[in-house]
Amino acid sequence: MKKIKYLSMLLIIPLLSGCYNYRELNELAITTALSIDYSDNNFNIIVEVINPTKQQDAVSANNSPFVNYYSSAPTLQDALRNVVIDSPRQLYAAQLELIILSEEAATNHMSEILEYFSREPESRTEVKFVIARDDDSTKAVTIQTLLTNFSSSNIKQSLELQQKVLGLTPVYTLNELLNMYLDPTLEISLPSIIVYGNAEEGDKKENITTSTPKALTKIGTTAIFKGKDFLGYLTEEESKVHSIIIGSTKESIINLDYKDNYSVFELYKIESDISPDIKDNKITLNISGKARIKEFHSNTNITKSKETDRLNKELNKHIEDIIKKNFNSMREKYNTDIFSFRQSFYRGNPKYYNTHYKDTWYESIFPNLTLEVKSNIKLYEKGNTLGGIEYENKNN
Repeated sequence: MKKIKYLSMLLIIPLLSGCYNYRELNELAITTALSIDYSDNNFNIIVEVINPTKQQDAVSANNSPFVNYYSSAPTLQDALRNVVIDSPRQLYAAQLELIILSEEAATNHMSEILEYFSREPESRTEVKFVIARDDDSTKAVTIQTLLTNFSSSNIKQSLELQQKVLGLTPVYTLNELLNMYLDPTLEISLPSIIVYGNAEEGDKKENITTSTPKALTKIGTTAIFKGKDFLGYLTEEESKVHSIIIGSTKESIINLDYKDNYSVFELYKIESDISPDIKDNKITLNISGKARIKEFHSNTNITKSKETDRLNKELNKHIEDIIKKNFNSMREKYNTDIFSFRQSFYRGNPKYYNTHYKDTWYESIFPNLTLEVKSNIKLYEKGNTLGGIEYENKNN
């Protein structure tokens, strides 16, 4: 009998603790996204907070599923604390999934921002960082979206999808960004975000009740740094090449002019391996993976293995050429090692690196670095209309 009573008490305890936690959550403002700008000696922030109303009720009642709070203060800590002036609840950052930084905040206040979130016990180490391309883009967390309830979820999912499908730009978490910031052999690169349209109108419910929204958010190309200095944005092709070199993407799209006609290839299962030759100041980049034809505008018959091999060889040569071309272009324009080559030299031979490379990397080593690219992409999927419809019609 005593055992039964004891067992009953054990079963009741979790129920009591669950009620306690539920009441605590009702006192918290669950934060999902944060935008940080800096001007006039103040941190200017926008906080996206989940609407405490149940999500289904919020939509049916024509209310937004999230609420935005604005705050300014000389320190980030004070700016976040001052949100309680407008919000009846205390900010809770354990669900924070996105931080948007203005160019000014990223350039001159990155250390303060990273230090704050690395020390904040509630912060998620998996929170993603993006750079706002302009003043309107810092308001991306306010834009109402149709396919997802929250601006933060819309941006986060777009970031992950573009990295997976397009290989446009790498995506980094708080821990990864901290590592890049603290490691002297690494340089920072981050995805960017752009708001198209009228950002002031985009935060209204009408933005998702029309077929032509007043404002939309879009993932931009890669923002790059040298040390603590923001340098600019890569082109779309440069961003894709950068992602392939550093191995942050498994898929990419390549266009190829083949026999005076263009073709489109989808690369998948991409693997990149960087091999440093520290004595000859050379990097060998080995690219492997698979490819499938998505478009083939030619009357060439690629059902024949000889023609397929020729096409595959041409594809690999093209990949090697565009990687070298874009690497040289990025190096000439920015002279920043966003490719982790410096780190690979250090790891390959720390003693030699510290003696010969450490203090002269950007003066004489990196500008004269030789990049050798070896592409070994295998063409596996050619499609059913091999050789194209024009070839079929011509030979019938």
